[in-house]
Amino acid sequence: MHFAVRCLGHLACTLGLLAALLSAALPVQAQSGKALPGVVAEVEGISEYRLPNGLQILLFPDAASASTTVNIVYRVGSVHENYGETGMAHLLEHMLFKGTPTWGNITQEFAARGMRWNATTSFARTNYFSSFSANEATLDFALQLEADRMLNSKVARGDLDSEMTVVRNEFEGGENNAFGVLRQRVLSAAFEWHAYGRSTIGARSDIEGVGIDRLQAFYHRYYRPDNATLMVAGRFDAARVLALIQRHFGALVNPPEQVPKLYTAEPTQDGERLVTVRRVGEQPMVLAVWHIPGMTHPDAPALSVLGSMLSANPGGLLFKRLVEDQRVKSAFAGASLQAQSGWFSAVAIGMKGSDVSAVSSELMDLVEGRKRPPFEAAEVERVRNEVASGYARTLRQPENLVMLLTEMVPLGDWRMIFAQVQRIEAVTLEDVERVAKAYLKRSNRTQGLYLPTATPDRAVVPPAPDVAEAVKDLRLNTAMAQGETFDATPANLEARVRRSTLPSGIRLAVMPKRNRGESVLLRLSVDWAKPGELARTRRGYGHVSDLVFEGTPTRTRQQQVDEMTRLRAAIRVSGGSQGLSVSVSAERDTLLQALELAADAVQNPLLPQPAFERIKARQVASLQAGRQDLGSLIGQAWRGHLNAARGATELWDPRYISSEDEQLERLRAVTIDDVRSIHRDFWAANNAQVAVVGSVPDGLEAALERLFGSWKKPLPVYERYVSSHVPIPPRRFDVQAQDKTGAELNMVSYFALNRQHPDYEPMLLAVRMFGGGNLDNRLAQRIRQREGLS
Repeated sequence: MHFAVRCLGHLACTLGLLAALLSAALPVQAQSGKALPGVVAEVEGISEYRLPNGLQILLFPDAASASTTVNIVYRVGSVHENYGETGMAHLLEHMLFKGTPTWGNITQEFAARGMRWNATTSFARTNYFSSFSANEATLDFALQLEADRMLNSKVARGDLDSEMTVVRNEFEGGENNAFGVLRQRVLSAAFEWHAYGRSTIGARSDIEGVGIDRLQAFYHRYYRPDNATLMVAGRFDAARVLALIQRHFGALVNPPEQVPKLYTAEPTQDGERLVTVRRVGEQPMVLAVWHIPGMTHPDAPALSVLGSMLSANPGGLLFKRLVEDQRVKSAFAGASLQAQSGWFSAVAIGMKGSDVSAVSSELMDLVEGRKRPPFEAAEVERVRNEVASGYARTLRQPENLVMLLTEMVPLGDWRMIFAQVQRIEAVTLEDVERVAKAYLKRSNRTQGLYLPTATPDRAVVPPAPDVAEAVKDLRLNTAMAQGETFDATPANLEARVRRSTLPSGIRLAVMPKRNRGESVLLRLSVDWAKPGELARTRRGYGHVSDLVFEGTPTRTRQQQVDEMTRLRAAIRVSGGSQGLSVSVSAERDTLLQALELAADAVQNPLLPQPAFERIKARQVASLQAGRQDLGSLIGQAWRGHLNAARGATELWDPRYISSEDEQLERLRAVTIDDVRSIHRDFWAANNAQVAVVGSVPDGLEAALERLFGSWKKPLPVYERYVSSHVPIPPRRFDVQAQDKTGAELNMVSYFALNRQHPDYEPMLLAVRMFGGGNLDNRLAQRIRQREGLS
């Protein structure tokens, strides 16, 4: 499920605000009537509490955040399903939006409060979350709702009849995804007994045939306080939230039946296994998995590092041997670490017409070590640095960290993510070589053929130890600056912004704001040329930004990547026919260094031909692979009709919609000389604008002037493209797609209305009511909720 809602002045919003004002006048202790629970554990600003009924609570307050997230995780997923019940955990996730005796239409309640919400189901957990602008009344509602539907959801026969067909549509959509089908077939062969071999969506027959009595029994067995973890992150008062949680969840009673314990373990694999999937498509793919221990095992960190070392771009072995040589479009590897055990995957997606046997043989030889050169200590160090950088970025975003913690709940201790980061810091080159030799062997692989052998070489996967052992040596050593509370109203934003023009003409807008982790975001944009001017006279204008991080005279591509990791920064460059955009996300102490890196990349790129050919080949392969997608087939069917109505006949016309053959022809015709001439003649900062928000460092203006002030060229005058309305005659197009179990309907109407028109805002509301937002719109209520068609 995936939906988002904004509050549009609904009466419930007003009533909710009034309730918040009234409740705010009452003392917290008087509201709860009981002493608040004490802290059980605390790591990185996250505090754990427990109610007497077993409900686990994790609070992560962040005063600098403008929103609040409520996330509840139940320790139940597809691994808990029995025969005839596959897909039940996911189906039940859908059913919990059908209401309770108190809340009849949950999706409309979310919509009335402007909340963004979603729910997901995985192997061993189901979670429900909502995010909203910080507001105590909305927070109170979210907690009330989750407490109510924990035990009181209707789970009725009538709702199941309509929702079953919706879930079946999801199943059919998954059957259209070639890689998803291949992955499921491989896991099914790899896990003979453990439920990891079953997809979370379930079997079609179980989705269609499950009885309401079994679904209700499943619900009452697993939805209970002692099987749940409630998380609240963002802006809120911790003491008040604890009181609210105690009020709404404290009286909930667990059923007498204990939560069933899982005990099925996958036996040691005794020979390679082969799976073949034959379907309509363009790209051959190779996927293999090897059994490995669970996440709490001491070998798990080294296996994670091994996956990153193989997959890294540009330094990873698979990238160097398979992708750079244009043997395949993409290749990657990684460890999927679960609770009981896991699997290590290696994937190669070939070009159209690739020799699958040769690709498979090369991939297996590299991963299993027969043709793999020895790893180097520098590669291990690079991965450790990347993990540390990503860890710091995640800590700056409490809502994202909460979603990551969701995956730790099934392991038994949410602190496992911090323990894993700490354990990765200690991984050595010897550890990586040891685990690769222990688990990545032919007899432990599901991809090849079964071959009898007199001396089987088997990988014995040890059991994962208790989670307490894995977290016992956890060190708490990360200190992070806290952000400020800031209400982003137009008036507050305008009062905070400082505007200026630098001596070189660069226009600068700065909004200082103290963020968690001293983070800061800078965006530089440059405009040039008239609409269609470059498209008519030049080729390759869209390829320059693909190559700016392929090295400069002073830095190799790997050094560019390593420098970004060291600075804990992210740099994004996008260039087109009418301009250039550079986005830099960093911290106060590293922004200026990151800006130096960005300036070097955009001003002095090597634009190497081997990298250009590799990237172009990948883009050609992607265009070829998408020909059979439903959306692509529909777009190609009506493109001629739209072009004719608009009078668009030239490829350079911004209104013109290219055919797939035209796109391929144009892409194949681009040369590295085209790309280099575009950079030479157009990439400059003549008409530059810079916006900066966050913990702004001293010396920013001087750095911008030094790095970009003199980067100028004689550029053509910029002219913004403004589209005009042309009536499109009605027309119907029917497209027959091969080997697709689902169908897609797309209807479009064009009319003369832009943002300046007085009807623009009313039209936004009309669209929202008819078919936008969440399940409360008319189309969703009729087609999805009542008819269960999609």
